Amino acid sequence: MDFKPIKSEKVYENVIRQMKENIYKGNLKKGTKLPSERELSSILGVSRAAVREALSALDVLGVVETKPGEGTYIVNDVSSAIIETLSLAIALENDETDFIELRRILESESAYIAAHKQDKESIAELKKYFDMMGPEFDENQNAYADRNFHRTLCKASKNKILYYIVEAISTGIDNYISNARERLVSNPENMKILYLQHKNIYESIANGKPEEARQHVLEHINFVQQRLKEIKSEN
Repeated sequence: MDFKPIKSEKVYENVIRQMKENIYKGNLKKGTKLPSERELSSILGVSRAAVREALSALDVLGVVETKPGEGTYIVNDVSSAIIETLSLAIALENDETDFIELRRILESESAYIAAHKQDKESIAELKKYFDMMGPEFDENQNAYADRNFHRTLCKASKNKILYYIVEAISTGIDNYISNARERLVSNPENMKILYLQHKNIYESIANGKPEEARQHVLEHINFVQQRLKEIKSEN
């Protein structure tokens, strides 16, 4: 670990910065036990209060966790707090065009990778949500299945970092899908097309056709975006 004495008025922020630098350098890894508050205070040349404040902030961010009677550790599993922080940052940007572009990149590549990897459990979960879609079901169920289909699609890539990013924007994706369906549902033809598009996505992944899977996702996202533009221009 590479820590240096701190000289600054915002002491606790510098403690946090050095913690981050050690993570980026690979000196602090998942599950690493940190020195005690007293030891860190001595190493960094700051008060224990400053160390405590920094560790508290890192705990809220989901970077560290304190185990009673054992000490403070770098989290072993990426926590929901880290994901929530990124989710809020994306939500604050509130740019629908950027959001759709991000979805287009993440979901099309997730489908491509998922079709390559052919994880049976993920494909079964994808089928579960696809089977919950269709004209025989009410719109609440269709919307629920739609949202979870897209989350499972990215999960099926079995890429942890990709999954973390998608989870960070999952609230935005869920809201976007729900709002989009509300505007599209009045036209039965739109709903038929959406159903067939999800069918194509699922089957291309299940049948191990990466290029088709990627293309079907792009067609789906582009279709929704175009239809929503048309509806907006009509109103």
